Amino acid sequence: MADIVSCATTSREPLIVGQHLRPGTHLDLVDAFTPEMRETDDDAVCRSRVFVDTMRALKEAGDLLQPIAGGRWDASMICGDLHELTNGLKSGRLSQQEITLFKSVGAATEDLVAANLLA
Repeated sequence: MADIVSCATTSREPLIVGQHLRPGTHLDLVDAFTPEMRETDDDAVCRSRVFVDTMRALKEAGDLLQPIAGGRWDASMICGDLHELTNGLKSGRLSQQEITLFKSVGAATEDLVAANLLA
């Protein structure tokens, strides 16, 4: 088992199974950016403290939209977005045992900031 699992795929079937996640795991999901795509199953999302890069994830991310559609999870359970996390407005991991999930669907502002940092 890994402490950090990072996925960057266009999968339409879950690759990460929630029942196999051990306490303290962090999931980094940086692709699967349409409602039909997903890298995790519903259990992975339900067991995690979920963060997003932008709230646009609620329109694009199958990893979140599919558990919502199935009645297993709710958008109100998002714990914060990237801006809130990096500015200390929201807390990240609250305990060493918590499973955390960061879902990114990409945002032009992130690309612009990265380009400025490299310039």
